[in-house]
Amino acid sequence: CDPYLMRMTASTLKPGDLVIAISATGRTREVIEAVELAKHYRANAIAVTAPDTELARACDVRLTVAVPEYPDTLKPTASRFAFLAAIDLLAVASAYKLDGSARETVRRIKYNAQIHRTGKEMEPLGD
Repeated sequence: CDPYLMRMTASTLKPGDLVIAISATGRTREVIEAVELAKHYRANAIAVTAPDTELARACDVRLTVAVPEYPDTLKPTASRFAFLAAIDLLAVASAYKLDGSARETVRRIKYNAQIHRTGKEMEPLGD
């Protein structure tokens, strides 16, 4: 993500807002600085990152991923899939916390995506 955009977005946050910081290494300076700025404005922060890193320590909640990389650079990295799974779990957990009107919005999105592509109810929407 663009470091200027991260800083500008962090500057708009306030108490009750949440930033989700994602970094495979937990060492990306711009991400850490954006979290620190968001925390300065009293927003909460969740890290999806490697354990025991500066980013993890900067956040209120840590969802850590520790997967060694496969040496073949031509294959998709295992950590990429692990991060996708962690982010998906976070999204599902958040969805279960939605109130009725937000759930209705999500239901409408899913319904209209399905009828647009003539999909079946149990097929994934991301195809």
